[in-house]
Amino acid sequence: MKLHLKFTHVAPCAAFAATIGLAEPVYAQVSAPPPAAPVTFTLDGSAQLTHEKNSFLGLGQQFAPAAGYARSHTWLEAFVKPGMKAQTSLANGLTGYGGASLLATGTLGTDVFETKEKGRVLFEDAYLGLRGQAVGWNWDVSAGAQPYKLGHGFLLSAGAGNGFERGGAILAPRRAWGMTGIGRISSGPFMAEAFHLNPNELEFGDTGTRLWGLHGQWSPSEDGSVGLAHIRVSASAAPYPKAPVTIIENGREGLQTTDLIWRYEPRSGALAGLSLIGEAAWQRNSRIDMKAGGWGFELGYRLAQMPFMPRLSWSMRRFSGDDPGTADKLERFDPLFYDGGPQTWSSGGNGSFAFYNSNLVVHRVRAEFVLSQRDFVNLNWWKVDAAQANSPVQYGQAARLAIVDGSIGVVAGFPKRPLTQEIYAEYTRVLTSNLFVSTGVAGAFPGSGLKAVVSDARDWWGVFANLTIKY
Repeated sequence: MKLHLKFTHVAPCAAFAATIGLAEPVYAQVSAPPPAAPVTFTLDGSAQLTHEKNSFLGLGQQFAPAAGYARSHTWLEAFVKPGMKAQTSLANGLTGYGGASLLATGTLGTDVFETKEKGRVLFEDAYLGLRGQAVGWNWDVSAGAQPYKLGHGFLLSAGAGNGFERGGAILAPRRAWGMTGIGRISSGPFMAEAFHLNPNELEFGDTGTRLWGLHGQWSPSEDGSVGLAHIRVSASAAPYPKAPVTIIENGREGLQTTDLIWRYEPRSGALAGLSLIGEAAWQRNSRIDMKAGGWGFELGYRLAQMPFMPRLSWSMRRFSGDDPGTADKLERFDPLFYDGGPQTWSSGGNGSFAFYNSNLVVHRVRAEFVLSQRDFVNLNWWKVDAAQANSPVQYGQAARLAIVDGSIGVVAGFPKRPLTQEIYAEYTRVLTSNLFVSTGVAGAFPGSGLKAVVSDARDWWGVFANLTIKY
């Protein structure tokens, strides 16, 4: 087992977010290294007990009192994922490969979304591919249900929905897209790919979204890379909220996004240990007069010669919100299918449930420590503000009557920008090369913007214990 092992999950979620080692590199390569044997079998599984107190900071009690949303929730959830991968050599130097897996998820008790006793057994992976070489270029084509991640997961990573009728909302193990078509070519430092993606959405919220894109990347060395991608949503019934409380039907359809991706992580020399990764995206949709933008970066440094090898990092990101003063335009950023785990682009451990990556300004400070070859700790602090006051943060969140510019009307969002501050601490113990245990605590504290609309805003606490197996 390598020290730079990364435990990940798709979000929004509150727990099991250990990140050990440097930020995940993104190299220009056609595919992962082939397995040692023609056929390999895998088994992943996890079980987690979670308790949340004052979930959603009092928003449920303030804006949906008739729903009787509970102040506290305790539940157990688990998943098991058996799978296999195979490859075979074909004529003319070609290699065929494929994979398949089943994923069983379940929730016992009532989770933070008040989903009770739910679970599903569904196919996760089911794909085939072919790779080879031609005129000095490596090429790879694949299709089927499989994971796909663009860059650092700023826009495209979580290809499947979790929780609700499927159970497993916190662990969020489903990430494979329902259907993909991916083609890549690479030569030396250059890589280019085209993709078509169909997300595996939840049954009750299936928007029929289909998207395609192009991505090019230049990696002059293992120390860094820069990439540029363009994504177009060809079909979608996903609605967009608009200030003050309007809903644009099928708002996502026709969305075009240009994404700049960068990574700098020198492996040697005076700057060894430094890490600077990030993405910046520009969005346009002429059909609904939409112009939006979002960006984020993480600057980190590992002090490898100090006791416990601390890695310190600061991350900042901004996602535009809709300006209530421009009735004929939409400026709300669409985060698409981002990786919202606390170790990536979330708005907090608990806060990632309440605030998605739109109309937000987020700062995160993290300290990671290697106590021993088996013991790891990471500490996090978030500050979350609204990018635009009196504008939707989520669909219809905090809708109310208010006086704005001397007139009474219905508005959504928060009158002041500060939303929350949050702390999150986690300890991970490696029991064996295949068995890990994690425990952690998260606390989110309401800011002046949230307190201005929630009369009984309370601190939101969560604790968890997790056991994970991986073969």
